Amino acid sequence: MKNQAKYTLLYVEDEAYVRKAAVMFLEDEFSEIYEAQDGKEALEIYYDKKPDIIITDIEMPKMDGLEFCKRVRKEDEKTPIIIMTAYSHTEYLLKATELNLVKYLIKPIEEESLNEALKSCFEKIESGNPSVVGLGNNYLYDTFNHVLTHEKKLIHLTSSQTLLLDILIKNRGHVVSYIQLENSIWYDNGMSKDALRCLVRDIRKFTYKEIIENISKIGYKVNLHG
Repeated sequence: MKNQAKYTLLYVEDEAYVRKAAVMFLEDEFSEIYEAQDGKEALEIYYDKKPDIIITDIEMPKMDGLEFCKRVRKEDEKTPIIIMTAYSHTEYLLKATELNLVKYLIKPIEEESLNEALKSCFEKIESGNPSVVGLGNNYLYDTFNHVLTHEKKLIHLTSSQTLLLDILIKNRGHVVSYIQLENSIWYDNGMSKDALRCLVRDIRKFTYKEIIENISKIGYKVNLHG
């Protein structure tokens, strides 16, 4: 991972040995790392230090990670937050989207997964773009966790549906050509126009018709406020 030592990090974990090991692993990537052992202490450090990035566990005494994130998000929609948990619960995924978190990581955390999540944090800071995008009609898409929700309900996507939404939202405001879509979704097998039409039709079925617009003979674009 490219060194990003210009940023500060708040790392929140109640198990001291886990926290210390993580801080040692990450210390070269940040100009300073602040440590907290529960959400209450983390909130005090957040108000005092205003870190650039937050990584927090969910299961903690005094104040858990989700409550801590809610408190932060009441006044701060921009600071990238990565949340960690030992459990893969749908309700946690929904909360991650609702709280505009960058990543939801399952313990034990793999080095590659953590590096990818941090890279997303750096990109979020530098681009200024939100990670959760409104698609109209109360649909939200979490671009980092690849999660689609509607009125706080999780909508399960296939890998191809996820790839299509990813590239359309990444290029929001522009038309994505058929060739771009082929290279992104069917890079190993090739694409037929019928396959692409079916993919778009399926997404429209469980969302709404105007969410993806066909630009004749060119490609498709996503309408974020359809």
